[in-house]
Amino acid sequence: MGRQPCCDKVGLKRGPWTIEEDHKLINFILDNGIHCWRMVPKLAGLLRCGKSCRLRWINYLRPDLKRGALSEMEENQIIQLHARFGNRWSKIASHFPGRTDNEIKNHWNTRIKRRLKLLGVDPVTHKPIEEKEKVAEKTETVPEESLEVTPKADNHEQSGVLETSERQNEVEMSYDERNDYEMLSGSLDVGLWINQETNTSNSYNSTPPFSLEDSLNPSMGESSSVQ
Repeated sequence: MGRQPCCDKVGLKRGPWTIEEDHKLINFILDNGIHCWRMVPKLAGLLRCGKSCRLRWINYLRPDLKRGALSEMEENQIIQLHARFGNRWSKIASHFPGRTDNEIKNHWNTRIKRRLKLLGVDPVTHKPIEEKEKVAEKTETVPEESLEVTPKADNHEQSGVLETSERQNEVEMSYDERNDYEMLSGSLDVGLWINQETNTSNSYNSTPPFSLEDSLNPSMGESSSVQ
């Protein structure tokens, strides 16, 4: 559940405070003290919100309020406390009696932050800006040694590899064919093969010639043989 509003804010006055309203609020708090900020506007006769009365008293009307610009010593102390507490302005303001957290916050954003940037200091981390950039560069950049890059072969190198592999295959095939021929020639007797060829040719020449007429008239051949 969210925080309940301090009042309905219906028919209440907004905008800057008048001198008359300031006197009413000062007189009521000095006479009665602060019990509940929600009841202060009704008891003081103000058409204001309780939160508006509280901020007006703390930041502008309280008697112990220290006015004037912050000194250089106070600025240096604010820088040290900001490096310790960050943007916890109420915690920082507790170290400066008479100063409000709103005043310190406005002074930080308008003056001290600009002063630190001119000195080369980051107002957030309170470190030199150059070192911060170097650390950021180191985290972003990766050393080249950790990256293993596999070089890609060019098209000419790939074609040369293919040509050499094809030549090796051709040489191996010719070598295998030559071995097969030698094995075949060694297992066969060449002289025997030549004699067999000559015998077959002689036997073919010794047979009588065969004519077409004999094949057409087989009877004529038989008659000639009987006579």
